[in-house]
Amino acid sequence: MKVEINGKEYEFDEGLTVLEACRKIGLKIPTFCYHELLEPRSVCRLCVVEVNGKLRTSCSTKLQEGMKIVTNSPKVIDARRINLQLLIADHKQECLSCNKSVDCKLFEYANEYEIQEIPFEILSNDDYTVDDSSYAFIRDLSKCIKCGKCVQICNELQTVRALTYAGRGLSVRPSTSYEMPIKETECVFCGQCVLNCPTCALEEKDETREVINVLNDKDFIVAAQIAPSVRVSIGEEFGLKPGEISTGKLITALRMLGFDYVFDTQFGADLTIVEEANELIERLNGKGKLPMFTSCCPAWVKFFEEFYPEHLDHLSSCKSPQQMFGAVFKSYFSKKINKRPEQLKLVSIMPCTAKKEEARRYEFIEDVDYVLTTRELARMLKAFGIDFAKLEDGKFDSPLGESSGAGTIFGSTGGVCQAALRTVNHLLTGKEVLNFEFNYVSEDGFLREGEVEINGRKIRYAVVQTLGKAREIFENLNKYDFVEVMACPGGCVGGGGQPIPTNMEVVKNRMEALWKNDSLKAIRLSHKNPSIIKLYDEFLGKPLSREAHKLLHTSYFNRKQHRHSLKED
Repeated sequence: MKVEINGKEYEFDEGLTVLEACRKIGLKIPTFCYHELLEPRSVCRLCVVEVNGKLRTSCSTKLQEGMKIVTNSPKVIDARRINLQLLIADHKQECLSCNKSVDCKLFEYANEYEIQEIPFEILSNDDYTVDDSSYAFIRDLSKCIKCGKCVQICNELQTVRALTYAGRGLSVRPSTSYEMPIKETECVFCGQCVLNCPTCALEEKDETREVINVLNDKDFIVAAQIAPSVRVSIGEEFGLKPGEISTGKLITALRMLGFDYVFDTQFGADLTIVEEANELIERLNGKGKLPMFTSCCPAWVKFFEEFYPEHLDHLSSCKSPQQMFGAVFKSYFSKKINKRPEQLKLVSIMPCTAKKEEARRYEFIEDVDYVLTTRELARMLKAFGIDFAKLEDGKFDSPLGESSGAGTIFGSTGGVCQAALRTVNHLLTGKEVLNFEFNYVSEDGFLREGEVEINGRKIRYAVVQTLGKAREIFENLNKYDFVEVMACPGGCVGGGGQPIPTNMEVVKNRMEALWKNDSLKAIRLSHKNPSIIKLYDEFLGKPLSREAHKLLHTSYFNRKQHRHSLKED
């Protein structure tokens, strides 16, 4: 269909909104409440444009043949300025000079529309308390503009429903059930609300000061482990393109911060696959329930514990790569360098807020000491004056820095399933197959499935993105043998601790970079990683051994039944 935008004619496919059409031709329209994966709600009214002479919200207005759209008229600009001023009037005023402006759209738009004063009565927000009950993130409602994006994401995308609304009229605000601290709710700490909050009312709980302190404490040896997806996203904070692989620069940057060792979480991913693949083979042979669900995503694990505790025996007992790495670092590596575990400190660089909570589960408390999100690390590097884009490439330390291509794709949806099937197939047949096909079975592509025959046995597998979509698996539980679930769109590349903005185009670029990196690796099977082989020879014995179970496996809880009795501080 043909429409006119700012006096120029364009042709678009049917079904697009005015906002989507404008973005396709490179026009930036400000939004607060809009999320590309959810139905538009037109709450903030910031995306107004003129359509045939009348103001309309572009996020909810569908294109029609012959439309005349104007995005930059005085009428449009004035309407946006007034809407911004009204939103700021109900917001913490110090934020007009906020030190977190890099992630705050309100600050960004206030500058763009030259708003320096508010011609309306400023509403008091002194009675709002800060909820810092969780290890993952902080909720500061004095910064909230009530766009409702966090509530919509929690309820519709993730279907966790930890967030709702409280109050009426001018007092309405996002809240929790009975206004409980977020730690006491069903929240899984995926951080999608944090990633999409336009005003920093939701922020990850910052651990940079603690990390700086321990880096300057000569009594400790401090190591970092880098998650797969961080290497394809951290560069965005320094002007590099989404998906640009920055592994070498990242290693160098961490050494400049003062880390004694820099290791790769992909080593932990390879270790996870060796244990997980062998566990799956046992289950296929009748020793355990099928389907087996992956357990590397902590938000998914907590979701499982909260909503489907009756099926917990379907969840792999394997710890996540972060926690496997921590256990090996504090045991195997400490012996390698003749140090006691308490002399070592481990900092995880993760794309995920849920990893902060995972590291504090009582059964894991000694494995990982600190967790920094991609955003936190970027702030640290900037504070230290490190010009990331100009750094030379460094190399990981040995032996916990060696990984396979299978470990690399852990950061992308489908990667864990692909990596596990590679090892299962090779262990059972001796043949090396590196690409198992997926068929899309949902319109949004967030549910894919496939089938492979190994030694005469059909293995049915599925890959799921987002927790809302994961619920569909439980409607057909007997349909599969192996299921991978990632809480965030795109997997870890779209995690709650990643750079802002993280939209689906950015997610796609990061995913493609990880799969390309996998294809370039000399070793693409986890169990072929020489350092993994050596770890088993010297320390663990064999997969699923007594020592492996002690260090690398865990158990789960019925969260509803045990919420008040779990020993979590």
